[in-house]
Amino acid sequence: MNLLLVRHGRTIGNVMNALDTGFPGNPLDDVGVAQAADLPGRLEAAGWLGKITTLWVSPILRARQTVAPVEEATGLEAQVRSGLREVLAGDLEMRTDVRSMRCYKDTTRSWMVGRTAARVPGSPEDGADTFARFDTVITEVAAQTPPAATALLVAHGTVLRLWTALAASQAAGVDPAWVAHTPMDNTAMSVVEGSPHQGWRLMSWNDGQWRAKEA
Repeated sequence: MNLLLVRHGRTIGNVMNALDTGFPGNPLDDVGVAQAADLPGRLEAAGWLGKITTLWVSPILRARQTVAPVEEATGLEAQVRSGLREVLAGDLEMRTDVRSMRCYKDTTRSWMVGRTAARVPGSPEDGADTFARFDTVITEVAAQTPPAATALLVAHGTVLRLWTALAASQAAGVDPAWVAHTPMDNTAMSVVEGSPHQGWRLMSWNDGQWRAKEA
């Protein structure tokens, strides 16, 4: 199956560089609303829109707002799963200072290269916990999406990098550290193919910033 991973549209939290991981989170700003509105057209231009059979989304407001235009364009209802939430910021929630940002980034990037026992201060989850709750949803997605079909999932930048780095990058010959240091843009799409049993392989990252070589 094909798995389309989409990051939510822009929010004021993104502009502020704030660690906004709580519920419900900031809504899309005007730019984010426009990005979300453009998403169905971009999917159609890339040849994906008519292939999508299931939609999945984080419960956080910005993600649900981002998937809404795709729901309208496809006639599908996105299934909301808490496991798709962003990496929790714990005691650093909504902070914007440099030291807090570095703590969050250093911790989560260490997870992406396999050092998953570290923990963001005050968070109930370490890297292994975070990966497992996201991967559990991916297993459900695969079970409900036919092998030759496509699922689209809207979630958050850091958790998308974490799952991709640990589950799909090495099969494509991509260094997980590169994924760790290469964020997805707002409403950018990355493509993964495979299954939980056969394994996952990254096919493209961040709207084609990186693409797998043809066999």
